[in-house]
Amino acid sequence: MSGRKSLDNLASDVNVKGEEAVGRRVGAERTHMQRLAERMAARREETWRPMSRNRASAFIRLYLAALVDLQNAFRYPDEEKAAAKMLNESLVKRLIPFVYRKRVWTLDGSLWPITLGEFQELNEHLATKLPKVHAGHQWQTIVHYYRKIKREREEWQRLEELERNAKEA
Repeated sequence: MSGRKSLDNLASDVNVKGEEAVGRRVGAERTHMQRLAERMAARREETWRPMSRNRASAFIRLYLAALVDLQNAFRYPDEEKAAAKMLNESLVKRLIPFVYRKRVWTLDGSLWPITLGEFQELNEHLATKLPKVHAGHQWQTIVHYYRKIKREREEWQRLEELERNAKEA
């Protein structure tokens, strides 16, 4: 029987090799969250590694995709609960302390631990879903930092605009 060859269709594979042959032919279906996590692992952006700006950005994307944009995130409710617990724990124990430690008082966005847009999205989510974390000392210091940076940036832009107008006049 080992001399039998299957034809190029699934029914023939089942007849010759058995039921398990069909499962080997097609990979398991993956959700968007699983694919996102696999891509993060391939780029070595896991949160257990030492944090960097790129890893923090990747974590925020994963966090927001998993807990804010719930469409196509998880197939079963248990997955969502377990993921929420792990992600919230990583947020509190890894990301927030990283951002708190790496604050730099400059208008150069490339030196900030996370971008202003990422901060605003995360701040909105924490304010509505995790008020205890949002009210914590470290996060409130981060909020104060980004508000001051935003205010200074707007003032700098306003001064540049006034200078341009003065040169034109």
